[in-house]
Amino acid sequence: MSGTKKADDLSAEFLETFLSTLDEENEKEAVRQVVTCFVDCGLPVKAKQYNQPCMEGTFRILCFIKKSAEAVIINNKGMGRDGMSIQVRIDDRTTLDKIDNLSPNIKNQILNAGNCGNCSSKCEGKKYVFTYRENEYIKCHFLCNNFSFQNIDKDDVGSLMDIISNEIAYKQARTKGLQP
Repeated sequence: MSGTKKADDLSAEFLETFLSTLDEENEKEAVRQVVTCFVDCGLPVKAKQYNQPCMEGTFRILCFIKKSAEAVIINNKGMGRDGMSIQVRIDDRTTLDKIDNLSPNIKNQILNAGNCGNCSSKCEGKKYVFTYRENEYIKCHFLCNNFSFQNIDKDDVGSLMDIISNEIAYKQARTKGLQP
């Protein structure tokens, strides 16, 4: 496995190593389902291991729909968060219109995700603006500050997979010119 500069194709061995760093079976199941979903769709899944002394034992799984932009990043620990996290780029904003269909934990984490801090001129017109129960939410567009899910319960895995499957269908349709 290479250092931090390059991500390698995900191997079965890396996946098992990654899973062995997780304590919760719910988290392991979520990782397995996300990886399987991308692989079954023929989409690239990459792996990174960080070798700096301060990040020893830190791994990432990167799932792509488009070649240059990760749709999902799975962190085993660290990366500014406690424990395992699954970061998801939600481009199809209709997902946010169906927030009540998600598990309470996933719904809560979306509503409490970081608000846009106007940190980049690239944000213009790309903010996640949505209304839920008469409250307007303005979330960050960039994946690093986007929707990061932690403390995943068994009830959350289905909601995560619904979001991810919807994103894959949405982005593949847009790539093929089937949606505006």
